[in-house]
Amino acid sequence: MSQHLLTERLLRQAEQLRCAPAAFGDVIQGVKPPLESPTQAAPGALTCAYTWMQVALHCMAQGWERPALQAWFQAGQYLPSQWDEPALRTLGIKDSSALRDRSADMSVRRAARLTASLQPFTEAHGPAAVFRINRSLAGYLGQARVFSSHPTQQPKLLYVPGLSTNGWINPKTVPLAQTLTAAFKDIQQEFEQALQRDHPHEPFMGQMQPEVAQRYVTGSGRASWDAIFFDRHGCRNTDVHARYPQTSAVLDSAARCCIERQSPETCFSILQPKTRIEPHYGVTNARVVVHLPLRVPAGCYLELVGVDRHHWQEGEIFAFDDTFCHAAENPSDQVRGILLTDAWHPELSDVERQAFTALITTLTDLESPPSASTP
Repeated sequence: MSQHLLTERLLRQAEQLRCAPAAFGDVIQGVKPPLESPTQAAPGALTCAYTWMQVALHCMAQGWERPALQAWFQAGQYLPSQWDEPALRTLGIKDSSALRDRSADMSVRRAARLTASLQPFTEAHGPAAVFRINRSLAGYLGQARVFSSHPTQQPKLLYVPGLSTNGWINPKTVPLAQTLTAAFKDIQQEFEQALQRDHPHEPFMGQMQPEVAQRYVTGSGRASWDAIFFDRHGCRNTDVHARYPQTSAVLDSAARCCIERQSPETCFSILQPKTRIEPHYGVTNARVVVHLPLRVPAGCYLELVGVDRHHWQEGEIFAFDDTFCHAAENPSDQVRGILLTDAWHPELSDVERQAFTALITTLTDLESPPSASTP
């Protein structure tokens, strides 16, 4: 979009926003990203960056801090390589120095809300009870150096210090593991029915451009990592739960890691023949991944890079910390299938789990687009 057209659009939106609250939703609806994943080069990404910034500044002027922080975060997903200063002036930001000041203020406000989410637990249980979660937040905010002593453990989001760093988790310490093991035959039967009846499944990583997908999954022939999701990003798939009632009942009775819009991630994980899942990292060590192997051809394994390999055995449950660099492979000519789900790290206390849930819930909210309804 040319500088002239961009400025014209921002001026038109400014007039709409002056009519708030009635027109607020119209502007919000108009900044939906044109592509699934925000990239600087994506058509319309530049418009998204400035429009979300405009929404954030409007909300701050109205005293609506929460939607302002949400919109400012969205603007950050579409940052241009170089800001258009006439467009910034249209928004009331006179120069790059003023933009830095505004960004710093937004960061302080965001940090304050995240810190406040843990305060009730500190007051109720004392600082020691939530020390590790507070340190995790300090590391996330860049206020402290918080990192694993193990070179291949690199959480993509939050690292909770003080938890074991050997990568493998003893399944006897995870109550969920015993629940799933007891129901192995029923779950395996429903998985086999899913394969025999060719029930619908989807790419585990979601829809991606082919060049991006190849960073995660490689192989020959029909190489693919697929899933039938019972729960996706913490949201229940009621159709799948109804289709596999025995597995659903077991999952509902199990002590899983449940955080709204985040966890659990539960699925029949299907690794097609000749498929390799390339090395990658999980989000946080506060939760561990639990596997119940349902169909395992010879040679299939999961590897914690630099640690060891684990060869799945049908019915033999295991758990691991996926913030360690890990990969997996099915070198056979048959499908490999497991039930995959999330559990809390067994070394976290109940209070720490509650505090972590509050922190992630607040973080998820601040990283979500503001509602189209008036704040």
